[in-house]
Amino acid sequence: MSSKSNGKRGKKKLRPGSTREAFQNRVQPKQRVKSDSDEERDPGLMLGPETRAAEAVTVMWVLSTLGTLVSLLGALLFSIVDAARETTEEAAVDMLHMLPQWFIMVGAITGLCGLLANFLTTALRNHQAPFVVKLISGMLCGLGLAVGLFVK
Repeated sequence: MSSKSNGKRGKKKLRPGSTREAFQNRVQPKQRVKSDSDEERDPGLMLGPETRAAEAVTVMWVLSTLGTLVSLLGALLFSIVDAARETTEEAAVDMLHMLPQWFIMVGAITGLCGLLANFLTTALRNHQAPFVVKLISGMLCGLGLAVGLFVK
């Protein structure tokens, strides 16, 4: 092997005061050891665990609210598309004409599930969701249910 391939081994000497030298000489912070008093520090800041039922109802509530929102937007979009194209007698039974009604039906079902889950979440959870979140969720789910009941 040539002397060039072996090169210099080990650490390079750095000029005093260079930032690289300061980085290499930096002292690593000490790891903090947990003590028993850490867990009992401030019980007001630590949120207790929720029950599995409360978590399951919360997941159902959030998914139903999002499903209702997507169903309402889908019904609106496909209603606009259906109204924009010209209709004939044969077009009254095609799938594009039925899509808005299908989205409205799904929105009504998920809206009902979302409203029920909203009330169950309020009853079962130890730590409540913010009032505005519950209000907006209730309004979306109520709108989905109302549109499903009163449109066609």
